Amino acid sequence: MIGEVANTMSFVFPSSSNEMTDEEFRLFSLLVYEECGINLKIEKRSFLQNRIVQRMKATGIKSFYRYYKLVTNDEGGKVELLAFLDALTINETSFYRNKPQLDLFQYSVLPEILSKKRAANNFTLKIWSAGCSTGQEPYTIAMILNDVMTDIKGWKVNIFASDLSLTALEAAQQGIYPKEKTEGVDEASLRRYFIEKGGNVQVKDELKRLIIFDFHNLMYDNGFSHIDVIFCRNVMIYFDSQTQKGVIERFYQCLVPKGHLFLGHTETLQGVNDNFIFIHKNKGTAYQKK
Repeated sequence: MIGEVANTMSFVFPSSSNEMTDEEFRLFSLLVYEECGINLKIEKRSFLQNRIVQRMKATGIKSFYRYYKLVTNDEGGKVELLAFLDALTINETSFYRNKPQLDLFQYSVLPEILSKKRAANNFTLKIWSAGCSTGQEPYTIAMILNDVMTDIKGWKVNIFASDLSLTALEAAQQGIYPKEKTEGVDEASLRRYFIEKGGNVQVKDELKRLIIFDFHNLMYDNGFSHIDVIFCRNVMIYFDSQTQKGVIERFYQCLVPKGHLFLGHTETLQGVNDNFIFIHKNKGTAYQKK
């Protein structure tokens, strides 16, 4: 894959300038696209350049091209490639983000799923938070499950939480947040699910035990199956249409029949995949597998 990217470009003379050449921008943007599907257009040039400069300083490399050679080196560049991709992630998230959508999940989608499973004597529930960032989304889901499922101890519940950023995953696993970052969490939930530590709060084990955090690149299959609900919100906007189609098809294969998919409020499956039914209720939106 990396070799294919390099072979599409003419040779770039190494420079020690802090300004990328046009060729260097194309090399890096193609690399990012091939590795994780993020489509960096020309208006993201400064963003990409700044993140590369950060990693160049960290590695002591003086030119963009030599840094490119490092991250595309199959022998010793894989660790730095992960660090580079990590530096590109934007970890913008919050607890109870897009409340109407979470209300749709809590008061409509989840009760319907639980009712059908109880009737079938099936007490397993699998939810995937794809692109979980620093953990606020999967912890929000865990709070909702605890609030709704009075018999949760009799269930086998797994919330799979994945991200491309190892730094974000580490923060998510720790589950420690500044008090001001808990906006959206009501006082009752703060008392029930968090422990105060100075100016911070820490998620209780009651929620942590429901969640499995792991690295995953959405460009590739992760072997998940029989997933009841997938949350992948405000991630698809970084992909082009071809990548979106591939990701959604993998989601489709992961979901159980009639399983649900929650996307960001500006994201749509129109023109991407027609194997889902659109659901809209009280400003909350979701998709259900046909």
